[in-house]
Amino acid sequence: MNNKVQEMKSWKDEEILEFIRKRLTISLDSEEFARHGIFSQEEIKLRFDMSGYEGTTGSVTVGNQAILNRFANLGIYDYTKYLFLDFYKGSGTVYWQYWSFFPTDEPNEHEDLSGYTTSEIILFIFKKTILSDRKTRRRI
Repeated sequence: MNNKVQEMKSWKDEEILEFIRKRLTISLDSEEFARHGIFSQEEIKLRFDMSGYEGTTGSVTVGNQAILNRFANLGIYDYTKYLFLDFYKGSGTVYWQYWSFFPTDEPNEHEDLSGYTTSEIILFIFKKTILSDRKTRRRI
């Protein structure tokens, strides 16, 4: 198990939320932006686009998935066969099915996350995955 996840299991929700918020904050003075000649003391706070509307098909879905993927290295996808978010008119729903060797063992699950912030949605996903006692798929 990831050392950071092991450490997080002893944290309170507010500490986990602070970790999530830090990971969702991008400083414009980072090396990534400096390579492109961008220098600024500003910070960008990443948030899910919860509108459900897209000017270009797939753009909001791809952007929201990229935000969730910032936490993939913690193993959030190792607990499920699928895990994805859907937003419409400000309401979010997370869909997942836990990993099992037998396809019919685990039901399809979903949870309405209306009123949740981006950080709270990610905390919810953490609780269903890395902070749970569920079995993971073998990756090695």
